[in-house]
Amino acid sequence: MRNKSQYKNNIIDLVILYFKYRNCYNQGFQKYYYFKNLIKHITNLDDLTFIRRIFEELLLKKIIEKKIICSSVRYRFNPYRKESINSPPYILTFN
Repeated sequence: MRNKSQYKNNIIDLVILYFKYRNCYNQGFQKYYYFKNLIKHITNLDDLTFIRRIFEELLLKKIIEKKIICSSVRYRFNPYRKESINSPPYILTFN
């Protein structure tokens, strides 16, 4: 049992390191599909339930934050705990 949890923790550390290397914070809020494909690429695993468990662990550690945008759930890799600044909406006027 210890080996499985240690393996999972090693994978999580690898994923965090790769996301930092890739500057995923600058990608903004993305759908789960984006992170699933990155984790799949990093770990070379095809087990979607294991990939989902890794993603959920990142959510529990608050390394990935969750936001609902236009009735769609989006996620952002935010290990730095930076607050997002909500900019006012752009208003276009045509004369």
